[in-house]
Amino acid sequence: MDAKAFIYDSLDKLKKLGFDATAQKEEIAAWSVDMPEEIVEAMEPEQILGMSLSMVGNLFRTESGPAELYTFDVEVMDVSEMYTTFLKSIACLSHGELVITDIEEVFSTEVFEAGEGIQPVSFTCNGTAYRYEAKVHNDWFDTGILTFMEKVIKEQNTGSHLYVTSDGYQECIVFYRTKEWAQQFYDLFHMELECPCD
Repeated sequence: MDAKAFIYDSLDKLKKLGFDATAQKEEIAAWSVDMPEEIVEAMEPEQILGMSLSMVGNLFRTESGPAELYTFDVEVMDVSEMYTTFLKSIACLSHGELVITDIEEVFSTEVFEAGEGIQPVSFTCNGTAYRYEAKVHNDWFDTGILTFMEKVIKEQNTGSHLYVTSDGYQECIVFYRTKEWAQQFYDLFHMELECPCD
């Protein structure tokens, strides 16, 4: 597969979905040139798309947070505020539909050093208080909070949902979009985004 051509085609499709990154196509495709050719050739189209989405997410990040999609490594550098960063990013993606305030994340050095335990996170969304007890597993993000946030979003009845995919490695890619948008994504890419529901 010609990875660069696939990336360019994917960026044209993303433009139809509201993400115009075509002006940065060389920068976005650069990763496929820098990687060993045999690795890129062995990659599935979903992996190439995922890595390209990750690049798009990083390019379009503003000072206040992600603009259209949120990408992050599930092995987190700043474990003391990983859920605070996540919640602020989801609020940014919602463009005002989810007003998330009063975030309190209780980080314990003892729990982190033990490599397991609970990291409680509380916050208010559109005036309603919520609490999630994140499971600590060393420096890994508890992806259970994605399902928890989808429940919060359903309660808030915004008409949108969280949709998640990955780059095939450790990068989590999160969208806050409608079911219709997710269907358009599938129609264009023949790849189903996961809605983290029970």
